[in-house]
Amino acid sequence: MPEDAYSVYDHCNGLVLFHGEGGNDFVLNPATRRQALLPRPSDEHAIWRYAGAYLAFDPSISLHYKVFLVPDVDVEHSPDPDAEWPPAIYKLPVFSSMSGCWEETAFLRQGGPAGAVAEMQSDSREPMYAGPQRRYAEYWRGALYVHCRGAYVMRLSLSEDKYKIIKTPTNIEENKHAKPYLGRSMKGVYFAALKHHDLRVWTLDDSGEQMHWVLKYHINLEALCHQVCELTKWECRKQTNHPWAILYDRSFEEYDDVGSEEWNSDNDDVLDIKENNSARSYGSLMFIGFHPYKEIVFLANGRSDMVTYHLSSSKAQYLGNAFPDDYYGSQLGAYIEESFIYTPCFVDSLPKMDL
Repeated sequence: MPEDAYSVYDHCNGLVLFHGEGGNDFVLNPATRRQALLPRPSDEHAIWRYAGAYLAFDPSISLHYKVFLVPDVDVEHSPDPDAEWPPAIYKLPVFSSMSGCWEETAFLRQGGPAGAVAEMQSDSREPMYAGPQRRYAEYWRGALYVHCRGAYVMRLSLSEDKYKIIKTPTNIEENKHAKPYLGRSMKGVYFAALKHHDLRVWTLDDSGEQMHWVLKYHINLEALCHQVCELTKWECRKQTNHPWAILYDRSFEEYDDVGSEEWNSDNDDVLDIKENNSARSYGSLMFIGFHPYKEIVFLANGRSDMVTYHLSSSKAQYLGNAFPDDYYGSQLGAYIEESFIYTPCFVDSLPKMDL
């Protein structure tokens, strides 16, 4: 990432949408080292004023991409608290790289709303008190699935300009204590809820007219949390060599060297997860993301020590600390604010630029 990337909004199939130098927004492909300046929306509102900005990009279909802006329920000129939300016709600013401009696209709702405005506003703006502070989206089979404030997912059909509301498997009250996370993995769209050591993972069944969530895993991670804490004591951490590096624009030329140490989900570097009989509390874990192709999740503790957990086999792998010793914030209590599971793409339609 460029050093002037102040905030990452979203990513999709190798492209990254970020807020950078001069208050401008860019779409970047780190693999090809190309990026494009994103013009301001036609309403002249900065992207950061919206609840979310999301990319839709599938290089197997087209090298062009789209950016969708989703407003927060509070932004709509103080709407009637009893009004339904989202509205039956939902107008969203959409940028197309093909046309090079923003257009307001009206999406027609299929089915009922998520609820009343007042109910949506009762949900927290940030989905987690610690860790990722945004609700994420996933682009899957021509539809953009957006996790929204109000405990629902909005499925935007890009070919039909229609949308559906899918209630999340956890409600607003549950989300005050369980950390919700929308992602994509081996079988499509997934949803996770993590409360202390209790992890639940659902898959979205979209085979019928009525889409619904299917609980696939319910796991107690207390023993894993204990094992990671024991493993990452300072005297052990100093001797650990794991594949973490901080890559800025000036270190792109070092990428090949870092690649020689890349993590392999198929190796045998697994933790021996033993039952924890101690009365001592070892804190909780933070949900970082889903592996895009395998049923593996990425987790971290409060010290940013990273671990992967194989959902089907209950095996775990320690990945080291997310902040290497030479990272400028490592001595200042650096913590994970946002996380994206990045997958490189080596084709795009972005202009050539020197990064």
